[in-house]
Parts: sequence; C-alpha cells; structure tokens
Amino acid sequence: MRYLIIFTLLFIISLPRPGFSLMSPENEAKLGQKVLNMLRKQNSLVEDPEVINYVAQVGRRIIAHIGPHYFPFRFYVIKDPSLNAFALPGGYIFVNTGLLEEIDREDELAGVIAHELAHVQARHLAKRIEKLTRLNLATAAVTIVGLLLGGGQAGQAIAVTSSALATTKALAYSRADEEEADRLGFEYLTAAGYDPKGFIDVFNKILRHRWLLSENIPSYLLTHPGTAERITYLESMIDYYKPKVTYKPDPFKLRRIQVRVKVLTHDAGDLVLRYQQELQKSSDDPMLHYGLALSLAKLRRFKEAINELTKVIQMLPEEDDFKLDLAEVYFQAGQYNEAMAILEKYVKRYPYRKGAKFLLARCYQETKDYQKALTIFKELEKDFNEYPEFHYYFGQLYSALSKSGLAHYEFSWYFRLKGDKKVALYHLRQAYKKLPPENPLRSEIATKLAASSNKSNKK
Repeated sequence: MRYLIIFTLLFIISLPRPGFSLMSPENEAKLGQKVLNMLRKQNSLVEDPEVINYVAQVGRRIIAHIGPHYFPFRFYVIKDPSLNAFALPGGYIFVNTGLLEEIDREDELAGVIAHELAHVQARHLAKRIEKLTRLNLATAAVTIVGLLLGGGQAGQAIAVTSSALATTKALAYSRADEEEADRLGFEYLTAAGYDPKGFIDVFNKILRHRWLLSENIPSYLLTHPGTAERITYLESMIDYYKPKVTYKPDPFKLRRIQVRVKVLTHDAGDLVLRYQQELQKSSDDPMLHYGLALSLAKLRRFKEAINELTKVIQMLPEEDDFKLDLAEVYFQAGQYNEAMAILEKYVKRYPYRKGAKFLLARCYQETKDYQKALTIFKELEKDFNEYPEFHYYFGQLYSALSKSGLAHYEFSWYFRLKGDKKVALYHLRQAYKKLPPENPLRSEIATKLAASSNKSNKK
C-alpha cells in the first residue's frame, strides 16, 4: 500500500498543470497515431493476432498494477531484427521481433514492457518533445519511426530524408528519466508477480549486442542510456526489497510465439531445411516439428504441415494452442469443416481468445453461414478496429449479405488503415449514398466528409 500511494502521487505530480508547458493529451494521441500510420505504410507491423495477443496479455497483466492512466494502452509488434521496444505518448507500446526472438523467458519481456509503461506514466517523451519547441508533430513522428526501425535501411532512410537526425539525441531519455522508469517499472513488475531478474537478463543481452554499434545503432541503446550502471541499480533494488515471484509463465507459450515470429520474418524455404537438419539430431523436440509445420504451411505444403502439427499435438496434448495452429493450417488449406470442428471446441473452452473467434468467423464466412459469421464480427468489432484485414473481410461479409452501404463503410476503414486516403474517401462517399437515411452512421460519415472537404479547401 505504501508503494501504491507513493507511485500514485508521482503520477499526479506528472499531470499537466496551469502554466506548465507539456504536450496536451490530444497532441500525444495525434503523435502516436501519426507514428502508427507511418509504420503501417512501411508495412513494418506484424499482423499475426496470436503474436500481438501474447504481447498484449503480458502488458495487460502489468497495466493492472500501474494505477490511473491517460490513455488505453495498445500494443504492436514491429518487423525489425534489432533489440528494441519503445513507448509513445498516447499509450502506444511497440516491441520489435528481434527482441521477441532473443528473450528466453516471459519475465524478460515483462521487464521491458513495465519499463516502457513507466516512461508513458511519467510522460518522459512528451516532456522531451515539448522542449523542442520547433519540432512539430510530423517531424517528431518521422524521427520516432526512424528510431523504431532501428539501424535498418528503412529506419536510416526515414531519418536522413526527413533531416531528423539532429533531433534524435534530444529525444533520448536522460539518466534521471531512466532511473525513474526503472523505479516505477520495478514496482509494476513485482506487483504483477514477475521475476524482476528478467529485466536484468534483457539488459545483459543488449550489452552483448553492442557490436551492432559499429554499423547500426540499436534504438534501445540510443534512447536508454547508462545500461551497465542501471543493471547494478536494479540488482541493488532486488537485493533490498527481495520481491516474491508469484507468477510462473508457461514457457511453451513464449516458445510458440517465438517460432511464429521466426517463420513470419524469415525465408520459409531456408527454415524448412534448417528444421529438418535439426530434427535429424533431436527428433523428439516438439518445437522443431512446430517450426517445420509453420514453414511448410507458409510454402503451401499443407498436407505435410498438418502431419507435423499432428505430431506436436501428440507430444504436447495439454497445450491446446497447438490445436489452434492446426485449425489455422486447415483454414489455409481450404478445409473449413476440419478447421471449424477444432475451433468450435476451442472457443467454447477459451471464449476470451479473440483470434480464435475471428478465425471461426472466417470459417463461417467461407462456408456461407453468414449470420453466424456476422454475430462474431460484430462481437469483435471494437477489439479488431485497428486491424485492416478485419475490416476487409467484414466488408466482404456485408457485401454477401447485400448490405452495400455497410460494406463500403468497412472498406473505407480498410483503405484508411492501409494509408490510401483517396480510395478510403471514395468508399466513405459510397457508404453515405447507400446507407438508409435512418442509419446513425450517416451523421458520423457526414462529419468525416465535411472535415475532409475543409482540409482540401485549406490546401
């Protein structure tokens, strides 16, 4: 309770006060949205619901212990090999695939997320951007995308073409920022029951990767200074407080996600050869069979993939998530009835697994059971609102149901999220024309069309 009071007071102190110059919550939200839109245009975001849901689950477990906050936190995964994670004003949390592949335990990921959430709660980046009075939101967004994409070609190109390199150092957190984030993050992490030694292990991994500085600067090193000293600081906190570890994550959940990330971001043909070679040495390793199965599925060798996944399920009968993977491969192979047989049981047992529900809705859609599909789509609408593919298939569903106005509305969302404003605007106009007059969406669309017209007139 003592720590809860202390950290609640810290949060209240960080709130903007009259005469205190700080980014408004509205501008924080706009900045986060700009960065998100740019990353989508770069095709840099992982769209796999299972990967995103895993990161979000870890985040939500920690968020339950951080107290009041400005924004609903949202989690994203970036396709980039560097060891990086970043929190933006507005509650946007980004984790790189490189970090997910490198960690050995969920406690390590939890440590990074807790630290990033602490930066948001203390509003460190918002304060730094506010100090750069000439840095508008667009320039800040470009600079941050360069940081988020690490030292890769995309990140370098964005930073150089925008002339944003000069602001990169100014956006880096100070040692005082890091000390506060370490302190707050430690509190969040231990309150959630995680082992805080996991964050130290991540820091050690980052230090071992310092060789990358010869060519590319990993963002986490650039924006989080004093790493070696902070390891000592965290070790002293653990020694002093001796926190109890009350949560033991299932190691197979992390390993499953890491294999999914690897298959998403690497050449499937190379992976098939690699997994086959490894299986010659360790034929009883279920995760090697799992990696081979997903790689084969990516190459559309579905029969072989199903065979490998069946082996995994036989080896790990208590790990139901692999059954979900089997359903996914059946769906990709066009074997919708087989996929539904698995998914209906899975969703009944795990009703909170929204990715599984979406896949089940897609099965219903493909088998023309449109009403069942519609029920699930409507249920998931709020949770999947920011996923372009959801709106694409929702639009197709409405089209099949002869609801053209709603179909155009969903397609407008799809193209807007994909960054094609011109096509999105076309579908928005069509939605307005085709929706019945009594539909409440018409007034919302009219407002959007008017705002778009005003922007065009100003130009």
